[in-house]
Amino acid sequence: MYNITTRKKVLNMPVAELTGPSPIEIMLGNMNRLDFFDFFFVWLLFFVIIYAILKKAEFSEELSVNAVIAFVVAFFIINYTPIGMTLGTFFSTLFGLAAVIIAGLLVGILFLGMAGIKFDELLGKGNKTAIAVLLGFLAIIAFISVGGLGFFNIESDIVITLFMILLMLFAVMFIAKGDESK
Repeated sequence: MYNITTRKKVLNMPVAELTGPSPIEIMLGNMNRLDFFDFFFVWLLFFVIIYAILKKAEFSEELSVNAVIAFVVAFFIINYTPIGMTLGTFFSTLFGLAAVIIAGLLVGILFLGMAGIKFDELLGKGNKTAIAVLLGFLAIIAFISVGGLGFFNIESDIVITLFMILLMLFAVMFIAKGDESK
């Protein structure tokens, strides 16, 4: 036995060392070695998404036909590695970054609450569009930062140019909308 407070052996019995990886680390390491993240979870994610789309679209009345199609398409998807990065790595990075963005938004909402601003008041009719555009912009930045452009073979110079053009179009729309109100 082992006395936690004194950290001494009791009755001279062997004690398991408290060093080394935790059971969760061992499990995740084993899952990584078995390609769960690069194969199984990616396949399962796309199988479920494609099956749900086929079922919602009423592609076939036979659910087994939808299941077979989703099964095959999910295998084709996991075979697709356009930039040398597996889809599992891409999704791990994407969802990790999304979690950081969500945590940042939550902290922002907490600061607004401490300042006495209610989140519902911030979401007025006109602000919902602005917030949707902001969230869309954050999603695009997350996609680009995890290497998503490599899937489309688009160089960063082209993205910067397109971004500047879109920014100019939004500025023109904003100015034109202001002139219409006069």
